[in-house]
Amino acid sequence: MRPIRRRGLQHARPLDVALAATLHDPPGALADALDHVLPDLAALYRGVAVATSPPTSKRVVSLLARAGMHAGSVASNRRGPLYRLSIRGALATGAARVHYLDLDRTIHWLARAPRELRAALRLAARHPVLVLGRTAKAHRSHHLPLWSTEVVANRLIAARLELARPIDVLVPSFVLGRDAAARLLARSRARDAAMYGEWAALVAALDDEIAYLECRGLEWETPDRHRRAVRRAGLAAWRRRQETPAEWQLRIAIAADFVGGFARTLARFPIVAARVRRLPPRAPVSVPSRMAHAARRTRAVPRRGPRSARPPRGSRRRSPPPAR
Repeated sequence: MRPIRRRGLQHARPLDVALAATLHDPPGALADALDHVLPDLAALYRGVAVATSPPTSKRVVSLLARAGMHAGSVASNRRGPLYRLSIRGALATGAARVHYLDLDRTIHWLARAPRELRAALRLAARHPVLVLGRTAKAHRSHHLPLWSTEVVANRLIAARLELARPIDVLVPSFVLGRDAAARLLARSRARDAAMYGEWAALVAALDDEIAYLECRGLEWETPDRHRRAVRRAGLAAWRRRQETPAEWQLRIAIAADFVGGFARTLARFPIVAARVRRLPPRAPVSVPSRMAHAARRTRAVPRRGPRSARPPRGSRRRSPPPAR
């Protein structure tokens, strides 16, 4: 994983948003990255509530606890109870809004595009419900079995919501006001992978119109846990290694759970047709553009050497005599 590039996050005032996050990391692969990013999390969010799975490394849990960011764990190693625990912890901070995002994705986003993350959170203040999805390029960065099955699941969900174009609801990531987050928490009951589909349906029903923003920082975060293997094989080759028959079967089954959870939840909380307001991506200030601007200024004002190195006014430059 590339080092976190600090771009003034620690010098800005925290936003009135609490991060609700979950983490499953038995080997503690993200411990060093987490230790490095804790100050940035504190600078960005008013509060952070991370619920950890029972097998998660004790070192990771200790880091979160010392930072006041550990929301606890659950008795059973299941997604639904764990995710709901993180939402309860975020609401307990008193922040005006709750941002849900898996902690490994949060760490990666802060490394990849910290300004985009802050811009998305600032934008959320204008909308009661903001869904954060992946750009096409960010989604395509995932390995093929995951990307292919999620594309189909997103299309089926969009068709049921009568959307002209699919939206990416399976990250999952969204920013909700306190009341909306409390309603989501009260209505959620799924326990396993069906929870992703359940939350997609519940979030779509939280308001008459939901805002939708695609973000490049939500690219594939899993390679961050396998830095040595990725360096040895190269990212493209390492990604291809995940395309096994067993992985295809797993991802097909998980996608079916997504769609099934969505359908069952929609039966409980019907939506005739969802209204989605697509927001333009937050344009990052890229390093090449700043370099190009500096180069243009350099060309416009040519640099000159020190006065002592210039020939006297009126004199002509002469080539040195040829060597004999």
